[in-house]
Amino acid sequence: YGGNYCKGDLGASPPREIEPLLLETKSNEFELSNQEAATEEAKGKDDSNSVVDDFPSNTHSKNIPLILTYTFVIFVGRSMWSQSVLSAMVYLMRNDNPESVGFLTAVMGVSQLVASLPSGVLADMYRRDSMLKVGSFVGATAIVVTLLASFSESYATLGVALALWGVFYGITNTSISALFADSIQDGKRSHYFTQRMMLTKLGSTGGPLVSLVMFAIMGDTWSTKDCATVMTFAQVICLPGIIILCFLSDNYIVEHYESGAPSTEITGVTVSPTEKHDVRESCDRNAESSEPSKSFLCLPEHRVIPVVIAASDVMTGCAAGMSIRYFTIFFMDNLQLSPSIVSLLGILAPLGQIVLHKLAHVGGERIGRCQMVVMFKWIGISLMVSMILAYKHDFHVSIVCTLYLLRTSFMNATSNLTKSVLMDSVPRNERGKWSALESVNMFSWSGSAALGGILVVKKGIIFNFYATAAFQFISTLPLILLFKRVKD
Repeated sequence: YGGNYCKGDLGASPPREIEPLLLETKSNEFELSNQEAATEEAKGKDDSNSVVDDFPSNTHSKNIPLILTYTFVIFVGRSMWSQSVLSAMVYLMRNDNPESVGFLTAVMGVSQLVASLPSGVLADMYRRDSMLKVGSFVGATAIVVTLLASFSESYATLGVALALWGVFYGITNTSISALFADSIQDGKRSHYFTQRMMLTKLGSTGGPLVSLVMFAIMGDTWSTKDCATVMTFAQVICLPGIIILCFLSDNYIVEHYESGAPSTEITGVTVSPTEKHDVRESCDRNAESSEPSKSFLCLPEHRVIPVVIAASDVMTGCAAGMSIRYFTIFFMDNLQLSPSIVSLLGILAPLGQIVLHKLAHVGGERIGRCQMVVMFKWIGISLMVSMILAYKHDFHVSIVCTLYLLRTSFMNATSNLTKSVLMDSVPRNERGKWSALESVNMFSWSGSAALGGILVVKKGIIFNFYATAAFQFISTLPLILLFKRVKD
């Protein structure tokens, strides 16, 4: 207006009258703009607060309590039929033949391996909850076939039932371990894995407790009929755990909730916290790739920890499988223990493991997880040798059993530590595959159980125990290589 003003233009207003109006208009526009900005900012804060309010902590993730409940229930049933009762029933059914025990164990392990490898790949490619629903159906079928085998006391039918149970564990173990890890933030897995492992041991205590009561009522003698009755009741206990699998969901994992978290700005680009982590991880990998390639034992640096943990776990599984199915036979034949006493040992061993699991977790935070694993394993091996010597020198049965309980507690108190190290060292999209390693361990464990049966027949059960102790010591040596590599 001011630039086009002419004196002869009677309809024009002088600039001094227009400028205040323009300034007032601009001021109003700025005020309106500021008000809108303030409104948007307040709305953004409300949205941000609502996101924070809606974002649940790990303890509120629905997968975690469901998986912990499943773990307890399934191990109550499993420990009731799949430990001492199964070995005793097969041993008696096959006229005191320990090789038959190893053979059925191998059947279960092979079927678990065959099912786990594709299941781990499919769980990473698609949805883990879909695999768990398939596993739930297989588990229900396994229960029905096991009931038939128990009623008929058929060795062949029992073999089919164990094969189905192997498929069930192969499908569910890979997916549920990966889903559990996905539902927990990095740095917290050791805590929750320890909780789950303690529930595993607590469930393993509940099974022998029920079987102790049942054997005491039935006369406390070893017979195929009594063993079949206990196995039948155990299948009923397993059913609720199998149903729980249908309620687990990929929608409850940590990444699902983080996707709605407030965004963070990095170099002018707005990304979510999850994307920020991915960007930094990608940059770190690119930086590493620009440097001279590092390797250890012909392995890329980022693969050293998981591969070494895996190798140690496989060897540990082989060592354990050589003897674990034959402790029941040792108690029955060598120590002449009744079913109720063997069940009592099955109750006390997991209780000791619960205490030592917590001690291992605390010690792992202070001296290192791998260091704690090796220390506990060496203590357990020493106790194994002490148990053998006590038996050979005719020590009282109570002393032999006490050494067995201590040995079992120390040897089985550190699996949560190695699993947490493994899951912390692999990316999320590979956890299903690495979780399938448990089934490889089961296969090696089952294969070595068959080898253990041959050794028991050819060399005797004491020789088999010595071989187990030697192999367990060898399995700890790879972990020493990780003492300075694993960050605790």
